[in-house]
Amino acid sequence: MISRPRLTVSEIDHIMAAARIAAQADGLAVTICIVDDGGHLLRLDRLDNAPLISLRVAEGKARTAVELNMSTATLEQAVSDMPSMIAIAGLHPYRGGIPLHHEGHCVGAIGVSGALPEQDEHVALSGAHALAT
Repeated sequence: MISRPRLTVSEIDHIMAAARIAAQADGLAVTICIVDDGGHLLRLDRLDNAPLISLRVAEGKARTAVELNMSTATLEQAVSDMPSMIAIAGLHPYRGGIPLHHEGHCVGAIGVSGALPEQDEHVALSGAHALAT
């Protein structure tokens, strides 16, 4: 039987706290979503004044990042090189989705939506980096 690491509740809390701190430090009204390695929702926080649509988009970015095991910024570039990729159902090729890795395994992803693409990505990276600390 192959054993893989999984995110714990305390790790999810730590990731979310780091992302929230980054968002609040920049005054961003975003939604932050964390999914497990199967793309299932673990936690979703909609900060004050975040757009309602950001709920679906943040989750979509997180799922896209975990399903492809790549950042959505990387995917955004791939889609610009090959626009037909946008036809893949449920694909969210917009900055703000980052896979979460531990001991060489993708254990989930974080997705952020509601601000400018580079701001969403910064908040997501802040959360992702918290897993390593």
